[in-house]
Amino acid sequence: MGVAEVLTIVFIVLKLTEVITWSWWIVLLPSIISFSIYVLILLVKVAIVMATIMTVKKRNER
Repeated sequence: MGVAEVLTIVFIVLKLTEVITWSWWIVLLPSIISFSIYVLILLVKVAIVMATIMTVKKRNER
């Protein structure tokens, strides 16, 4: 469990016990940011794989 997940759980508990009165999107923001970073990393990996495949195809065509 990472920092974002722990923060999200802490914020949810604080929200449900009415210690904080933040809106739900702020409470869930650590998870949203974490998920966005994971998706960005995945997209970069896919782009690298695609670029590698294209490079190998071009080499094989010669």
